[in-house]
Amino acid sequence: MNVMLVSVTERTREIGVRMAVGATESAIQLQFLGESVMLSLAGGVLGVVLGVGASIVVGRTLQWPMELSFGGVVLAALFSTGVGVIFGYYPAQKASLLDPIEAVRYE
Repeated sequence: MNVMLVSVTERTREIGVRMAVGATESAIQLQFLGESVMLSLAGGVLGVVLGVGASIVVGRTLQWPMELSFGGVVLAALFSTGVGVIFGYYPAQKASLLDPIEAVRYE
């Protein structure tokens, strides 16, 4: 959420220009929610890859039998996407409610 709030703050002028030329509140919200979901999904995929890789290394090193669950991987991806939606909603809402004139003036 903090990353997306910083993104909204850093891009206030861009948001103002987009709104001044006709972008709707829903278009702004969709942009920031999409960014949030993609960022969290990329983090989730990286976490799954590192987790699977680490468990394979530990399993082979200690000679433990290992079994990976496809359902667990899907659940991790869904959870990561859900986190992106939940924590991306407030920054997206904040960005869509900016006043275009004040946003363009922002420095």
